Amino acid sequence: MNANQIINMVMRQLVRRFVNFGVNAGVDAMSKTKDSAGRAEPQQNRQQRNVPHNGQQTAKQAKQAMRMARRMGRF
Repeated sequence: MNANQIINMVMRQLVRRFVNFGVNAGVDAMSKTKDSAGRAEPQQNRQQRNVPHNGQQTAKQAKQAMRMARRMGRF
């Protein structure tokens, strides 16, 4: 294995980690409930209005689906 292959291998791993971090941060940011002013809504207000917080559950399911897709891609 030459130096070019080693460098490419390390760079692919780093880029994959950074991209996954960015995607996860974006999914987390989109899954938070916001009020009309754009601020994050406190948990108490959400419970009083009986608004389900399905965004976080959806984000969790999306992450699980991504993991499963990665596992399926390995075979």
